Amino acid sequence: MPTASEISVREVLEKLDGPFAKVAEAVASGEFALWIGSGISRKAPNLGNLIDSAVNYLRVRALDPATAAKFLPKLREALVLGEANLAELEMQYPTPFEDWPQHAAIQNRLWNKYSRLLDIRIKGEPADFMLWEAVDIRAAFAHPAAPAAEHLCVAILVLEGAVREMASANWDGFIEAAIVLLSGGANGVLQVVVDPNQLRSAGGTARLLKFHGCIVYAAKEKDPFRAYLTGSHTQIVEWPNNPLFAAMVDTVRGIATTHKSLVMGLSIQDANLQGVFSAAKKANPWPWPPDPNAPGHVFCEDQIKEGQQDVLKIVYGDAYNDNMDAIQASSHLQAWAEQVLIALVIQVIEKKLILLMTKSLQAAGRDGSVAGLASLLTGLRNDVAEMALVDPDDESRTNFVYKAIAVWSRLLGIFRTGSLPTNPDGYEPISSSGLQQLALDANAVSAGLGNFAAALSMLQHGRASGLWSLQLPGAGALADGAIGAKGLWDGADLRPIFVVKGAAEALSLEKAGAFANNNAIVLHADDTWNQVMGSGLGSRRVRGAPGRNGRVITRHLSIQSLVDRCPDVETMKTEFVSEVSL
Repeated sequence: MPTASEISVREVLEKLDGPFAKVAEAVASGEFALWIGSGISRKAPNLGNLIDSAVNYLRVRALDPATAAKFLPKLREALVLGEANLAELEMQYPTPFEDWPQHAAIQNRLWNKYSRLLDIRIKGEPADFMLWEAVDIRAAFAHPAAPAAEHLCVAILVLEGAVREMASANWDGFIEAAIVLLSGGANGVLQVVVDPNQLRSAGGTARLLKFHGCIVYAAKEKDPFRAYLTGSHTQIVEWPNNPLFAAMVDTVRGIATTHKSLVMGLSIQDANLQGVFSAAKKANPWPWPPDPNAPGHVFCEDQIKEGQQDVLKIVYGDAYNDNMDAIQASSHLQAWAEQVLIALVIQVIEKKLILLMTKSLQAAGRDGSVAGLASLLTGLRNDVAEMALVDPDDESRTNFVYKAIAVWSRLLGIFRTGSLPTNPDGYEPISSSGLQQLALDANAVSAGLGNFAAALSMLQHGRASGLWSLQLPGAGALADGAIGAKGLWDGADLRPIFVVKGAAEALSLEKAGAFANNNAIVLHADDTWNQVMGSGLGSRRVRGAPGRNGRVITRHLSIQSLVDRCPDVETMKTEFVSEVSL
C-alpha cells in the first residue's frame, strides 16, 4: 500500500470507486462536512518561524535592563517548556535564537507545546500578549501566498454544491481567497462565521465556521475579532464553556451531529473538539455498521492520529471494541488532503456529467448506450487524474490544479457562450446543485450538458483507440479551440475542437474569427445548425479514410443527431470517427 505521500490521484480514485465508493457518493450528494486544520495550509506562516519570533521577542527584552525584570523570567519559562538546560544557554542570550546550537532541538519541542508557549502570561499585559505582540500574528499573515491546490478544490466543491458546511481551526483566509478567485467575487457563495453574530447574516451556498478565529478579520478589525483568536492552552480548554463562543460551540456541535465528517489536516488532539464529537454522539448516535450509508467519520491521514482514534472510540462506543479493524479501515482514507480533494473534484464532475448524459440518452430512447458512453467518460477522468503530478519546484500539485481549472473553464465557457470566459481566473461550474438535486435542476438538464458529456466521450474514444491525440490549448487564442486534436498519421494537422450548445454559440465563434483558419471541428449539442443552415450536418453517409483526402474544412457535427440515428454505442463511434475526419 502506498503511503499518504506516495499515493497518486489516480490511486485515490480507485479507492473512491472501490472501498470508499459510498463515501464518494455521499460527498457528491452533500452529506459530508469538511473539518479542516493546518495540514491543508502548508503555505501559511511556518510554526517554527512563529516560535522563533516569540522566543526572540522575549530574549531581546530579557537583555534590556529596562525590561529584564519583566521578561527574563518569561524567557526562562519558554526555554523550560522547550526542555532546555538554562545553565548551558545563558551565554547564548545575546545571540539570535535561530543561531543557537540547541535551536533545532528546542524549537522541535516547542512545536508540540505551541499552545503552552502562547499561554505564557506577562504581568500587566492582556492574556493574548504572546500571540498578538510577541509572535506578532498580524505581520506573520500580512502577505499570504496564493491559494494552493487544497483550497482551490474546496472552492470547486462549494461551487458545485457538494460541500455546504465546513468547520476550520485555521486562522488563514486561503479558502475564502480561493472562492473569491474562482467565483469572480460573486455574492452569496460563502458565509464566513467568526463572530457568532455572523450566524445571523445572510447565508451562502456554503458556510465556513472558523471556530478558533480568523487573522484576516482580526487584522482588519481588532474589535471584536481579536478576542476570537484561540491558540493558547487555556483558551482551548475554556472554549466549550466560554460565553463568547456559546453560539459557535452549538453550531459546530450541530454540524458534527447532522453531517458526516471528512477530516483533513486536523489532528483533533484538543479536548474541546473531542467534546464536540462526544456531545454530537449523545444527541444522535452514529450506528455501526453504517450500511447502507457511508461511515460517519473519515480521516485523510497516513496513519490515524491519537486524537482521531479517540473520536472513533467516542462516536462508536461499545461497538468499537468488537469492530475495531473494520471501523479503522472504513475511516482511514490513506492519502493527504491534496490528492483526496483533487480526486473528489474530478469524480464529482464525472458523476454530474454521467447523470446529465444518462437523462439525455434516456429522453432519446437510447438507454442501452448509457454504460458504454459512461465508461468512456470514466476513462477520460482517469487520464486527467494521471496528469495530476507533483511539480518538483513547488512540491505540490497546485500548478496542475490551476491549469486544469483554466482548461475546463475554457471548454465549458465556450460551450455555453461561444466565447472565452470573462473571468480568466474563474471556475465554470456545471451547476450549484449537488448530485442529489441535479436531476431536478431544470436549467442544468435543459442546458445540453448531457450531449456535451457525450461529445467528450466520443473524443475520448478516438484518443483511447489510437485514432487521434488530444492537446490542451492553454491560454491560447480563441481560434486554438477549446481543445486540439491531431490524427495519428503522417502529415496530420492539429485541428481546433469546439463543443457548443447550439447554432447561436457557433455563430458567435464564427463572428469572433474562431473559424478563420477553416480547419475547426465544431461539435453541437443540439441539431439547430443542421436545421437552420442546411449544411448536411449529421449525414448518415460514411466517407472515405478520415482526414486523408486533402480537403481541410470547418466541420459541424450534431451530437443530438448522432444519438438519434445511431442505435448503439458502436455505431455512434463509427459515425463520429467518420464525421470528424481527423
